[in-house]
Amino acid sequence: MRVCRPLPAEHEQTERVLRIARECSELLKQSPPDTFLGRKTQDAPPKEEADGDGG
Repeated sequence: MRVCRPLPAEHEQTERVLRIARECSELLKQSPPDTFLGRKTQDAPPKEEADGDGG
């Protein structure tokens, strides 16, 4: 039976992937950014009613 041993480059790649996974995990723990979507910051200006006399 053959035994395959990881190469040093594979250790580096594994460490890099684990570091990225830790960073992603920390980002997912943060609250979502405020995008202002759906937020009502002020009321819409009132619509002017058209005159019935044709002006």
